[in-house]
Amino acid sequence: MAELPETMVLTATFSPDCLCTMLAVWNPPAPWSNLMMQLRDELEYLQPFPADELPELAGGWEQKELTAGGHKFRIICPAAPDALLDTPETLAAHESYGYMPYWGYLWPAAFDLCAALAAADLPKGLPTLEIGAGIGLAGLGALAEGLDVVFSDYDRTSVRLALTNAVLNGFPDAQGVYLDWHRPPDCQFPLILGCEVIYEQGNHGPILDVLDRMLAPDGECWLADPRRHTADKFVALAKDRGYDLICQSRPHRPYDTSATMTIDMTTDIWILRKNK
Repeated sequence: MAELPETMVLTATFSPDCLCTMLAVWNPPAPWSNLMMQLRDELEYLQPFPADELPELAGGWEQKELTAGGHKFRIICPAAPDALLDTPETLAAHESYGYMPYWGYLWPAAFDLCAALAAADLPKGLPTLEIGAGIGLAGLGALAEGLDVVFSDYDRTSVRLALTNAVLNGFPDAQGVYLDWHRPPDCQFPLILGCEVIYEQGNHGPILDVLDRMLAPDGECWLADPRRHTADKFVALAKDRGYDLICQSRPHRPYDTSATMTIDMTTDIWILRKNK
């Protein structure tokens, strides 16, 4: 087992505005426990890594301290995520079914999604699903706001790491499942989060398949995207599939203060609702 890494510090600075959300008046149709029982019947549940024990990983691990959405977190993540892309296992999996372990990156738009969650007046205990969770920063932001969170990803290591980060930050009750976007269960959440998941056009249809089955009729999906060139195609497809969309943009500076690039960046946060 790999040893727990020492901590480095990252900070994000920006001033979020409140998103236009309708979930402040959410009335749950069923208790959280009922939803979890249904999910357990449909999907593989995963556990965090044991305390102070991480699996061996190409490039090793590192631990960071960061601030997102006004909350301070300690995050364990791959120290060299690029190293995950070139392992024999990754190359074979990519050749077989297009898999790439992008879960290992700390995506900047996650900071903006955390800020949006902090600025919104969301009811405590709101059942929330994070898709493509990666290391789980957006889900941590939701947990810090008092939401009940299920981390999900197509990579089991990602989900277990997100759960490990949840435990590390005082959220031992977070849940985690293995979720294949091509086989989503019929378990519905009022809020679904996704951060930088629409970068590949081939995933647009499967993501909307997930929303078709897993987003409650009066629910919302919040997707944070740094204006990638594929975003317009996703928006057009979502409209064709019967979704209403609202976009709110958030300018921010790079979250890593040691970065040499200092130009302003913009994250679009798309709110999707099912068209009634």
